[in-house]
Amino acid sequence: MTERRRRSIKAPSGPRKKEAVDPSKYRMNPPTTGRAEVPKPKPKPDPNQPRQNRNRSGGSAQGGGGRQQGGGRGRQQGGRRDQPRRERPEQLKGENWARVFEHDAATGVVTALTEKGMKCCRLKVKGSDVLPLNHRLYIGTDPNRRKEVTAILGMAHFDKMSNMAQKDLPVAVELFVTEHAQYFVDEFYNKAGPISLKQHSYELLPDVGPVKARNMVKAREGVGVFASMDELNSLAKIKGAELLAQRFVEEMNDPSLEPRLIEFLLPVTA
Repeated sequence: MTERRRRSIKAPSGPRKKEAVDPSKYRMNPPTTGRAEVPKPKPKPDPNQPRQNRNRSGGSAQGGGGRQQGGGRGRQQGGRRDQPRRERPEQLKGENWARVFEHDAATGVVTALTEKGMKCCRLKVKGSDVLPLNHRLYIGTDPNRRKEVTAILGMAHFDKMSNMAQKDLPVAVELFVTEHAQYFVDEFYNKAGPISLKQHSYELLPDVGPVKARNMVKAREGVGVFASMDELNSLAKIKGAELLAQRFVEEMNDPSLEPRLIEFLLPVTA
């Protein structure tokens, strides 16, 4: 008999059971960090620019940035700072007196009109009593004569004034013109002539057209010269001080307005 071969058949075994993991030996995988950022190459220095000390430039830049940030915070928290100027503003050169047209008693800040050039300035004054409209203040360079003004804060611009100051400025200018009425009658109303073949100087005044200007000229020719502001108002049928004050205020608000009567008529020399 033929001996049978032994055949070893390897039957597939089932899935092996995973060994239980000891919790004390379990470790989490580290989190994914993504692709590492590759630093960009630094730009090459411009050979045309002079070489500078990097430490000095870096330090100054940081210091300057710190100063700018600190200054910005100070302005936001404190608002507008009324700090005295170290130098007298150039616009106030030669000015010795100013007229009050606004006084904030809470801060002690006065907005005033200078007498020589009609410049608006901001002043720091003593005391808490409200100064009246048109009150005179000495703003000259002699410290012994500064009885009320402690410091000059700077110039005042019409568009940044309070509503009350904008309303009282024309009143203050008119009071000044009225106080020196005879000077302005002699220097303007009695001397004014034609600017061109089509325009008279009187037409520079608000609400004065060619017809009104001719009537004013005829009224002046009838008496030779106006003896006073009252006579001017009566004969020419106008309000001379008010019209001239309005023209001054227009020129103060618009530096491009020409011709400028402020430059022709001021300072008052009478």
